Amino acid sequence: EKCGLLKLFNINELNNKDLNYNLIQSKVMENGNFENFVFSYSSSFFKTDIECDLKENHSSGFVNGAILSQNNQHHEVKTNIKHIGQTTKSYQKIKSVLKKNSKAIFQGKIYVDKNAQKTNGYQLSKALLLDKNSEFDSKPELEIYADDVKCSHGSTSGSLDENSIFYLMSRGLAREDAKKILIKGFLTDAIETITNNEIKKFIFKKLEKNLYEYR
Repeated sequence: EKCGLLKLFNINELNNKDLNYNLIQSKVMENGNFENFVFSYSSSFFKTDIECDLKENHSSGFVNGAILSQNNQHHEVKTNIKHIGQTTKSYQKIKSVLKKNSKAIFQGKIYVDKNAQKTNGYQLSKALLLDKNSEFDSKPELEIYADDVKCSHGSTSGSLDENSIFYLMSRGLAREDAKKILIKGFLTDAIETITNNEIKKFIFKKLEKNLYEYR
């Protein structure tokens, strides 16, 4: 019985003036599992292309990520997950926080072959815009040729909830500290998808450090 597991973690922490481009291609065979997590908080330009082919039955692919962007940075995640085998599963969750004229893009595609019955595909992208000069673009796409499938996608963007900020300030927190707590909670939802506990703790430490410097 075939079975394989690959966990890939991509942390973008280059210098602020650097350009960072990644291409990740994976082919997942029977009972295989591909997990990819992206954490991006640096570089003036960052883009990662993730191509995942679920080639055989009972294969699965998980693509999740967190983006913390500011100061004219451009961060982009593009995914293309192809369901080819039967009873395959994919899950995608990308969360972005943007301010100071920064931009984030999520372009995600789920393709379901005509023979890929019992496919289960999920995709979600959310963004917090902390000022009027930042921009979030989302392009979810479903291309389905089988009839026995469960596929969904969603995308939202908005600002921090002022009521939540006021509540935390009423408990003695300064406004900036209250905002950072809410930002951490927003991104935690994506980081919690990491299945390796040591890596998860490492990512949370990176997030804490960068939130402290996120002014």
